[in-house]
This record gives sequence, structure tokens and C-alpha cells, in this order.
Amino acid sequence: MSTSLSERLEGFKQSDEDRYGFLRDLIEAYNKLEGELNTAKSDHLDQLNSRRLWQEKAQVAEARLRESQESAFDEGLIKQGAVGGGEAANRLLNNIKAYVQRHDGAMHWKIIVRVYANLEGLLKKYAYIGFHEEERALRQFVAGFTQSQPLFDFVDAGQGKERADHKIKEQLRLFVSNLQCKHLMLGVAHDNGYVPALDPYKTNMTTASRISLLQPIYAGREFQNLPFEIVQFDSIFRTEELPNDRPSYANEAKPAFAFRQPVLAPVVQNHKPAAPKDLVHRRPIYPGPVYLNKDDERVDESLGSVTERAETSLEMRIRNGKLCNDFHLRGDCLNPRCPYAHEPALEGEELVAFALKARQTLHRVDPRVDHEYE
Repeated sequence: MSTSLSERLEGFKQSDEDRYGFLRDLIEAYNKLEGELNTAKSDHLDQLNSRRLWQEKAQVAEARLRESQESAFDEGLIKQGAVGGGEAANRLLNNIKAYVQRHDGAMHWKIIVRVYANLEGLLKKYAYIGFHEEERALRQFVAGFTQSQPLFDFVDAGQGKERADHKIKEQLRLFVSNLQCKHLMLGVAHDNGYVPALDPYKTNMTTASRISLLQPIYAGREFQNLPFEIVQFDSIFRTEELPNDRPSYANEAKPAFAFRQPVLAPVVQNHKPAAPKDLVHRRPIYPGPVYLNKDDERVDESLGSVTERAETSLEMRIRNGKLCNDFHLRGDCLNPRCPYAHEPALEGEELVAFALKARQTLHRVDPRVDHEYE
């Protein structure tokens, strides 16, 4: 009997020890989980504080401008090259800062500016209308604009208006839904093609209040019906559009001809045309007859003289890319992959100067007779 009681007592003792061990393990597990929870709460609180700090001090005001082939910047700044580019960026930054000061916390905003342009098209436009100072200084202006402010970029979007348009419209969709972007300023108020892209945001007043339209030159009629504020900054942008016409040579020597027509091939350099009596035969080659003297040398008709202004204008065109001789001198280029520049077509004295320049080029096979140009 006593043995049975002793065994039962030992069983109770073992059970108490097991229960005590279980409670001890449970308390240790609880303490461990409580510590991990406190650590997670602390990390979460740090993230919240960091996010609030970012929202307060790193909010962004975005400005997007489209240049395309119609420069918006004042030509006086462009003529100054890199110095003018830096000055344009600083003026734009100060104007934007002054404009957004009405918003709470705007003094901490980071201002980002992107200018999209077709630089090649703009250079050609300058050359065509005779803005040679701007043409020479444009690339330096772009570099100065980009380098003067760390968050400013002047981007060459490539040939075609739609390339710059595509970038601006996509970035509008991206940043208008980004709550960290507090304001968007779009320099597109002169182009009614942007109205459909802005239509989805005109009925939401909260979103509409975050969008402004920068007016570089003029505001399109359709923008007047949109709820977005139109802003105009002085002393940065042009007040009128670039001219579409080429400079007039009315007071200078008249060109030999004022329309694009086939021009005969080049002669040997320093070759003196023979007198008409020396003409012994002509060889009918495209696009017309080429006269030869008794020594089988070319004798071309005079093209007349050109002014120094026309020669300078032509040289500026050539600096931006070699011109296609077939297109400008014969009126047509049959090469669909022609690497040389076509538009705008040479006219007037520039065309005469180009023909005279072509005549000085020797043919790579036979310099005496040729109807092709390098």
C-alpha cells in the first residue's frame, strides 16, 4: 500500500515539473514575440516619420516645356550661348519659385524642369530664316541651361513634333497621379493638340488645381475653356513667333535664277571656258546637253555672282549637314535612304552659291565631263 502511494506521489511531482516547464517555455516565447513586436513597431514608426519628412521637404514641382522647331526662349539669351542658357535656367527657377510660394511648404519643394526640343529641326529653321547668331550659339545655350541647375534638363527629342509631344503626354500621366508631385507646369499652351490630353483632369478640381499652363508666346483658343491657370513669365521667352520667311535680298545683287532647276556638271578647277567658236560638239546626258570644246573639256554657262551674305548663309546650312546635290540641283532625289539634307529647299542666291560650289568639285572618274556631284 505504501509503495503504491509513493509511486503516485512521484507521479504528481513529475506532473508539476512538466506543468512548470510548460509555463516557463510559454512565458519565454511570449517575451520573445513581444520583443519582436516592439522592434517592428519601432521600424514602422521610423518609416512613417521618414515618409512624413519626405513629403514635407522633398515634394516636387514639375515644369515641362516643348520647343519642337519653334524656339520659345528669347533670342537675346540664345545668342549668349552657354552664358545665356545658364541665365535662362536661373530666371526660370526664380519665376517658378515665386509662383508656387502660395502653396504650404513650397519653400522645401524640389523644382524639376524638362525642356524637349527637335534641335536639328530648330537649327535648320534658324539657318532658313537667317538667324545665324542663334544657330551658332544654340548648342552652347542648351549645354548652359542643363549644367546650371542639377534638376534642369534640355532634351533633344529627335526629328518630328510628335516625339516631344509623346514624352510630355506620357510624363503628364505619370506625375499627375504621383502625390509627391505637388504641382505640374506645362509649357504647351500654344498647341491646341494638348487639349485632349488635359481633358480628363478638368473636372477634378483637386487635380486641376495642381496643373498650370505656361504660356511662352501665346495661348491657343481652346485652352481658354479649361480650368487650368495660365502663367506667363517675362524676360525668358519670346514674345512673338519665329518668322516663316527667309531674309530678303531685295537691296542686293539679283540672283542668276530664282527657282530650283537642273545645273550642269562641274568643270576642272581653274579651267577657263573656251570661246563659242571652240565648241565642236555636245554630248546629250541627263538632264540636258553638256557643251565640250575641242579638247573634250566642259564649257558651262555662267551662273552669275552671289553676295557674301548668301555664301555665309549656305555655309551655315552645310555645317549642320551636307546637302543633297540631286535634290537641290536637279529637283529630285531617287534615293529613299539618302543621308544628305533635303528640306528646306535652297532658293535664290543660296541655290546659285551651291551650284557654283558644286562646279568646283572634280569627278572621281573623269574630271573633264560629268553630270554627277559629290
